[in-house]
Amino acid sequence: MDYPFEERLYPGVLDVLSMLETVGQTVILSDGDVVFQPRKIQRAGLWKAVQGRVLIYIHKEQMLEDVARRYPADHYVMVDDKLRILTAMKATWKNRLTTIFVRLGHYAFDPLHLNSYPAADISIYQIKELNKYILSV
Repeated sequence: MDYPFEERLYPGVLDVLSMLETVGQTVILSDGDVVFQPRKIQRAGLWKAVQGRVLIYIHKEQMLEDVARRYPADHYVMVDDKLRILTAMKATWKNRLTTIFVRLGHYAFDPLHLNSYPAADISIYQIKELNKYILSV
């Protein structure tokens, strides 16, 4: 529980979150263990970076109605490292959602994962690349 997650942040993520605040309300939408995941997000400094706007579900892609109720918007942008999640969300929100696939982690180059789902609207290799894309969305 006391793992130093703040030391494991991808380069530039806090700068990107700061920039995102200038173009819209940023919410961290996560899934996983309801005890461990909030702790991880807090210890990493991400909770503070988004002023506590964090939603954690068992299956976030199934909770879009709740997300929209809590944070209404005409358009959403979802950044994730799993095409399965992005595909499911796009199926629900369609053109109301821009999907951004971050090619980091376990699924980044897995051919089975990459070939099983349609491509995201945007694909990036580093979180800090969001700075150049997000303003055009």
